[in-house]
Amino acid sequence: MNDITKVDCAIVLAGGKGTRLRPLTTNLPKPLVPVTLTPMIDFSIKQLTDAGISKIIVAVKYLGEQIKDYLLSSPKFEGLDITIPDIDPIGTADAVRKVSNLIDGDYIVSMADIVCDLSIKQMQKFFYKTDAYATISLKNIDFPTKKFGVILLDKNQNIDIFLEKPKPEEMLFTTMAFAYRPVAEFHQNLVNTGIYCFKNETLEILDSLSDINDFGTDFFPYLLQEKFKLNGFIDEYYWIDCGNIRSYLWSNFDIMRGFVSGFNPPGKNKDGIYQGENCSISPDAKLISPVVLGNNVTIADNTSIGPFVVLHDDVNIAKNSRVERSVIWENSIIDEGATIEKSVICNDMKIEKNRTIINYSAIS
Repeated sequence: MNDITKVDCAIVLAGGKGTRLRPLTTNLPKPLVPVTLTPMIDFSIKQLTDAGISKIIVAVKYLGEQIKDYLLSSPKFEGLDITIPDIDPIGTADAVRKVSNLIDGDYIVSMADIVCDLSIKQMQKFFYKTDAYATISLKNIDFPTKKFGVILLDKNQNIDIFLEKPKPEEMLFTTMAFAYRPVAEFHQNLVNTGIYCFKNETLEILDSLSDINDFGTDFFPYLLQEKFKLNGFIDEYYWIDCGNIRSYLWSNFDIMRGFVSGFNPPGKNKDGIYQGENCSISPDAKLISPVVLGNNVTIADNTSIGPFVVLHDDVNIAKNSRVERSVIWENSIIDEGATIEKSVICNDMKIEKNRTIINYSAIS
């Protein structure tokens, strides 16, 4: 078995527009959207560093200068070899193609806009044990929807069929063709969670085939067509695609619940209330855990905050207000008597007196 230290580096894909998460991503790239006060890209980088990978290539596109400034200026990334090349990729596979000159040896590809606690170290062990050209991280979900693909695995977790978001006729054909296959398991509830292990030889394929631009729709089907070994790593881990306001809020809630291994909200924790520096909280305020408070948060008299609330730095909650199951970004004001429930308030907003914001709304 090969040594897992052969993995030389990781490519973090951070170029998506996050269209479904607007207005949160109108002026902020999705990888920098904060979850319990922490930009999403931090989750990906921590996964990699926990696996012993310190050479990280970040492929940016939409509002990429913001990501570059954040990664290169933050002291939390000191000691890491982070490279952010100037590229303009067409898709996920094309991004890796355009940075192939920076890659030596086998490599990991990860996403900068998900919240996930998958053990990349365990995934690497599986990858080398099976000697595949590529390993895809997979996760069972309870409620499959049409936005997910279908995957056919054999008893050794090798992939026989990989369809990314198939058309109805493709679903019908695949179901009929493999309905009675004795050694295979047909999955319609496995999510491709977007973390991959690759042999270095796959770079030669990408360099030679310029029409392969996306991993899911182009590259993985090509590998199967050409009989290259492709398999799936299935394990119990947390994963969520923060693709809309509802799932974004739930990612915050789940971290507060402790569902995401290795990730806790910042601040001092007292009975489920995480508090930053220099907060001013009225003794008449009611805080219902879990609650996360950034720095310089002000909470006035006769307010109710929580459960499942995140207040970012410099947020001001006026008297007689109620905030529940919501996230309020920096420097925003919730005026007297307002109600915020299951919603997101972006930076520098003022919610007027007695106003009600509910039902997965986003104010920007």
